[in-house]
Amino acid sequence: MKINLERRVFIGIPIGGKIKSILPSLKTSIHSSRDIIRWIPPENIHLTLSFLGNISDQDIPNIIQSIENCITSKIFKIIIESTGVFPSANFPKILWIGIGKGADDLTSLQQDIEISVRKFKGIYRREKFMPHITIARIRRSRRKIDVLPFLNTVYSPIELDINSICFYESILLPEGAQYMVLTEFPLN
Repeated sequence: MKINLERRVFIGIPIGGKIKSILPSLKTSIHSSRDIIRWIPPENIHLTLSFLGNISDQDIPNIIQSIENCITSKIFKIIIESTGVFPSANFPKILWIGIGKGADDLTSLQQDIEISVRKFKGIYRREKFMPHITIARIRRSRRKIDVLPFLNTVYSPIELDINSICFYESILLPEGAQYMVLTEFPLN
């Protein structure tokens, strides 16, 4: 009997260690209890390029090969310089920081990655890529959360060299997701 094991996987860029300095001011900009806002631990903060979901172990080597074959991007820089929320300030579910300079390079890289892994995704949704870094998730609450202080938070822009991308496994645990890098792909 053959067992088909699956892994929950995605492709992204690790960011957490590089933005630690701005996290305290972002966290203190919103006054809410910890049971409503769940801040992403710095070691888990990343910029998602493509979420594949549950993928068969047998497909993992093919995905890795497909990504290796598609990477033509050169090393580039991004600047993290804004804040935002999804879906709206009236009904926030995600708090994020945004990309200024380098967003076009990220979008181009994301499109290449998306094309290379499309055949491995169960469901393909054609959505416009919005480069952002999720830093917190807001649970449903009867209380309205004032996100304006967060949206108005000013911090010094952070410039980062993007010189590789990572293929991650996401392991869901009761205390939150744990991410493990399966493979790192250097950019040219």
